[in-house]
Amino acid sequence: MWFRGFRHFVRPPEEVYRDPALDFMDGYRTYGEYNYLRPGLVSRIKSAHFEKALDLTRDHFGACRVIDFGCADGFFLPSLASHFEAVLAIDRVPMFAEVARRVVSEGGLTNVEVICNEGLDTAALRERIGGVGSPRPRIAFCLEVIEHVGDPGDLYGAKIRLLRDVFSLLEDDGRIVISVPTMVGLPFLLQRAALASLGIWREPMSWRSLLRASFLKDTSELEPHWDGGHLGFNHLRLEEAMSDVFSVEKRTNLGFQVLYVIGPRR
Repeated sequence: MWFRGFRHFVRPPEEVYRDPALDFMDGYRTYGEYNYLRPGLVSRIKSAHFEKALDLTRDHFGACRVIDFGCADGFFLPSLASHFEAVLAIDRVPMFAEVARRVVSEGGLTNVEVICNEGLDTAALRERIGGVGSPRPRIAFCLEVIEHVGDPGDLYGAKIRLLRDVFSLLEDDGRIVISVPTMVGLPFLLQRAALASLGIWREPMSWRSLLRASFLKDTSELEPHWDGGHLGFNHLRLEEAMSDVFSVEKRTNLGFQVLYVIGPRR
């Protein structure tokens, strides 16, 4: 199976993600099934960031509360529940939150709370999380989330504002673990070629834009057309924007994904 060799990752109850009553995309029942349970190498590559995110935070295992911000349908929750004191899982999509709650229930994850933050601003979410006497979480995981935040006119400013909001939910000396896809350079070119050979859907783009993104790491032609997906996102520009505001303490390149640990600027 795709998860063999992972030391820290905990397998979720897969039957939740294959419920025939659900329908996500292209015949797949859920986001988790589409991304992480399909057969082949693609699922293993996509899931590698879970294991690395846990490895980057292993010194805090058992010692703090954490947030899975943008938890989608909860594929990471059994891992976080196994390694941390308590977990707050947050997603703004009600359907995702409902599936995540099923993962919590059927997996017996008694130290996990799922919150759907649809319609909640940061202040309301902070109040919901920080009840009287409750310690604030120390670590937030934002895995495969940041690339979906923003608008074409302010693509990276909006991402920084979200990260500021997430920091406001944490302890004063908290940390955020981020994973984002690699959408420039040779890995991007290989990714596009692999998707084409497997017949998997990929966002349309011109040959000119593909070559500029692959060889020059230049996404300037793609960014005005960014629509909330991956195409037009550039982790190098995100890294530059984060470095201006936060302390980028760790950076790990997995080839098709990049992970960061960021903290407050000292």
